[in-house]
Amino acid sequence: MKKRIDVIDSLRGFSLLGILIANMLYFQYGTITKEEIAPSTWWDQAAFYFTKIAVEASVYPIFGFLFGYGIILFVRSLEKRELSARGPLWRRAIGLIILGALHIALVWDGDILLTYGAALLFILLFFLKRQVKTWLIWSGILAGITLPVMFFKENFMALLAEETDKAAAIFSSGTYLEVIQYRIGITDETFGLMFWLVALAIGFIFIAVMAFFAVGSFILLGMAAAKVGLFNDIEQKQRTLKRVAWLVPVGLVCKAFLVWEHPLGTFVYSIGTYALAIGYIALFTLLFIKLKNHPLMHNFASVGRLSLSNYLLQSIICTTIFYGYGFGYFGKLGVALGLVLALVIYGLQLVGSRLYRQRFSLGPVEWLLRKFVYLGKAK
Repeated sequence: MKKRIDVIDSLRGFSLLGILIANMLYFQYGTITKEEIAPSTWWDQAAFYFTKIAVEASVYPIFGFLFGYGIILFVRSLEKRELSARGPLWRRAIGLIILGALHIALVWDGDILLTYGAALLFILLFFLKRQVKTWLIWSGILAGITLPVMFFKENFMALLAEETDKAAAIFSSGTYLEVIQYRIGITDETFGLMFWLVALAIGFIFIAVMAFFAVGSFILLGMAAAKVGLFNDIEQKQRTLKRVAWLVPVGLVCKAFLVWEHPLGTFVYSIGTYALAIGYIALFTLLFIKLKNHPLMHNFASVGRLSLSNYLLQSIICTTIFYGYGFGYFGKLGVALGLVLALVIYGLQLVGSRLYRQRFSLGPVEWLLRKFVYLGKAK
């Protein structure tokens, strides 16, 4: 059991590096499109395409996979004590939604916590007690549905260029209060509190549905993997893992089609995002088997066990560095230096998480969420 948990925590911790690198474009520029970012030097172009090909859209699925895996482990741990998991899971979903909403309003609008909380609501309503076969079928269906969305993502972002310019102006020079007002939609054009509340409710329903379509495929895949014990006795599964790891070069080649600015190139890129995510899971598991006693793996696990706190800390650090109410480096560093900054921040988190874990078992946000999930009772 300990070994299985360790590989999950280490993979989750390593994935936080990918999330930070992928988010760095949005932290710096408020967008992810090449036209808006306009990298001019060769090193910025190299960093941009590295982010797009090796990282972007292939790390969030890993987090979704681990989230789904964790759902099954959570249910099992409670059922072994003859406790119902539905109540704690409902509170976990609500807790994540609240944390995500606060994150969006007060820190950064590129949140994923609300997405996973909303997706968990759908899991509880429709999928928790289903069979593995059903999970796999729906995982494939959702993947098939979301691929066209990824196909049009860049074009959709381009359509929002005017709004992106407005956001960039606010983020780069606005006060903290102005940034918050922009994020939650309170402007001079707002028609009143009731209108805002109704729009917020409709918006949440839309977000909840879209959240499940966005990450549901890999959450269900992770649930199926947990059900069959994918990370049990991983040393005995190295042959299978090596075969699946070949999806890494396949996914990278597919995602490299991004440089071909053609609809077919974008479609191949979209397929590569999922292939690369699955390949990364297998490759990292193989590396964990070889290096499970290496200090680096222990540090990855420390970051992973504090994933909620570390994720939110990344947002606080980066918005402070880039936004106008902080140091005001929005759009000024360049993609390459932003990549270096991501590595530095994550390196500090590796060290800080290891030192923190020597004294505390839970991160501050993890502790708060656990208190809410278990209604303050020790578990």
